[in-house]
Amino acid sequence: MATANTHQIPDDELSPQDVVEKVLVVKNALIRNWPWLLLLPVVGFGIGYGMDTYQNKPPTYEATVVFNLGAAGASSGFGDVAGLLGLGAQPDANIFTGENFFYFVKSRPVLERNLMKEVEINGKKQIFANFYIDSSGIKTSDWADYPDLQKFHFETNDVKKMDLNARINLNSIVKRAAEATEIASLDRKSSFTQISTKMENEHLAGMWVTTLLETVEEMYTENQTQKTRKTLRLLQSRADSLASVLGIAEHKLARQLDYSAQIMMPEAKVSATSMERKSSFLQQLYYEAMANAEKMRVSLVKEAPLFTEIEGIKVPLDVKYEDKRNAKIGALAGLMIALILTYFRTVFSTPTTPTTTVRKEVVTA
Repeated sequence: MATANTHQIPDDELSPQDVVEKVLVVKNALIRNWPWLLLLPVVGFGIGYGMDTYQNKPPTYEATVVFNLGAAGASSGFGDVAGLLGLGAQPDANIFTGENFFYFVKSRPVLERNLMKEVEINGKKQIFANFYIDSSGIKTSDWADYPDLQKFHFETNDVKKMDLNARINLNSIVKRAAEATEIASLDRKSSFTQISTKMENEHLAGMWVTTLLETVEEMYTENQTQKTRKTLRLLQSRADSLASVLGIAEHKLARQLDYSAQIMMPEAKVSATSMERKSSFLQQLYYEAMANAEKMRVSLVKEAPLFTEIEGIKVPLDVKYEDKRNAKIGALAGLMIALILTYFRTVFSTPTTPTTTVRKEVVTA
């Protein structure tokens, strides 16, 4: 006679039959509410697509240039001469190391000089800031609500000669250009640095990064060689002063020699000899000053940092199209709302009947 084994299933577990029933409930709920599941995502997609169309963001062009900043060469000549004048042996480079250099590239003085440069566009010279105004889309975005700025152009590239209105507009352009400019290390293991930008005009994007690299090199060199140039100016000024004094002394010596040759007097020869020694001494000082000034010019070349362009901009530039992000978000939001609506409709539409607790048993032979 066969014996039956009874296995009780706990109340907090589902039997295979319960799982099948719940799956059927979900399927029936989805079938009953399919119009909502179809309609709401379509409506959300349509709203998002309309927002994307209204914004109508044009494609952007990405330009990148990679360069390496070489260290300035040491110069023993500068140390010898500058030490006598009380100046340091080497320029202070700490302000341009690490993250400080990245801040320097995007600083207002650097961007202002870059925008105020004269560039050649289609064979004509014009201020870079004017080309930026006409090509960057700033008129239709930041200046869209200002009709008086639609025809604005800078009349001079000298910031000191600008009026208040031009200065305010320049600050606005500098801020926008800084936001569109990125600078970072190419890789942790390399010393290469890259400058990149994304702009609506391909020509503007490529010209911006290449011109900005030249401007950074100019201003960086000026700051790094500031002490050397100051020393050079001092030495050149001393040499010019000695040249003027030496010229007067030689002129007097020539007159004295001519006078002593005509008058045979011992006093005249003594005066000529004294003036000759003075002229010779001034001549020696002048030659030394000229030699020191020449050493400083050589030192100025050696101390100038070397910007080596590793990788220039590619032609044509990479173009980035704005994806329909709002349309995707709208479709996803519509689907989520439809699922939530389906859940609540299913819960509140199911009739509730009193149930009794039944012990679930599975009988196996």
